[in-house]
Amino acid sequence: MRRRTFVSIAALVSLVNAIPGLIAPVAVASLYGATVDRQSAVLGQLLASSYIGYAVINWTTRGTTDVTVRRGIDIANFLGWAISAVIWIYAASTGMTNAVGWVGAGFTVLFALGWAYFVFVDRAIESRTVTAARRA
Repeated sequence: MRRRTFVSIAALVSLVNAIPGLIAPVAVASLYGATVDRQSAVLGQLLASSYIGYAVINWTTRGTTDVTVRRGIDIANFLGWAISAVIWIYAASTGMTNAVGWVGAGFTVLFALGWAYFVFVDRAIESRTVTAARRA
């Protein structure tokens, strides 16, 4: 999969997951079998607002050709998704969520692996590519 396509999908998934959490955090928590108080709901809304920010960053920079910008975006996304995957797996495996928690875990693992590809594998391919400007 091309990087631009993957980044676009990641941005859309982040946005689609963030909007319900911003509008109705208690209802979203109940889908996962969690109960939240008012303070936890506000924290959920803060998390959702950051996911909207990540979606905007990914969407608006998806076509960048600047290697430094791409590298920073890829590493930041990889770390965020990988850490989230660990937390989701922990929450789902210890019974902190219902079975729907494994869906969250699956998505985070999938996106962490996708970003890992662009951090490690795609970078190796990119470093071996010689452009016409370099040869001159």
